[in-house]
Amino acid sequence: MMRSNGSDGRVHVIGSAMRHARKMLCARIGQLAGLPDDAFIASWPLLVAEVEAVFRHEETLMECSGHGNLQAHLADNALALCALHRVTPRIEDGDTALGREALGALDAILSLHRFTADLALVGAGARLRRPGGSAARFARHDRITAVQIVVRSGGKASGR
Repeated sequence: MMRSNGSDGRVHVIGSAMRHARKMLCARIGQLAGLPDDAFIASWPLLVAEVEAVFRHEETLMECSGHGNLQAHLADNALALCALHRVTPRIEDGDTALGREALGALDAILSLHRFTADLALVGAGARLRRPGGSAARFARHDRITAVQIVVRSGGKASGR
């Protein structure tokens, strides 16, 4: 039986923690989607705070793992949070159609991020196993390819 070294175990634990946080957030999104409009509006600010907390936690884990695509992931997270904050006033004013649309987009982004984060963690594990070696960075072109894969599969990324 092949045993993994310490760096493989570390990357596995970090990847598991990130997947768990995203899974819990996706479950929360599913709960919010099923709420009546008044409860949806009241719950929206808490969801935004939960997204911020999960992203902060994830970013810390990514920094600890030597994640090769951290800067691009941070930019994606910032874009998602900006969009959430931008629509929040309209949702709080009662535009639940916009809120539900934003919720669906957030769910798709989280699915894509789970997929791309797993790929990047594989690269981080390779760098941890081979000091001084180089693992391929998950470039913008690769992220676009991942988006195309998710779109072709009907918006569902594997691992969810």
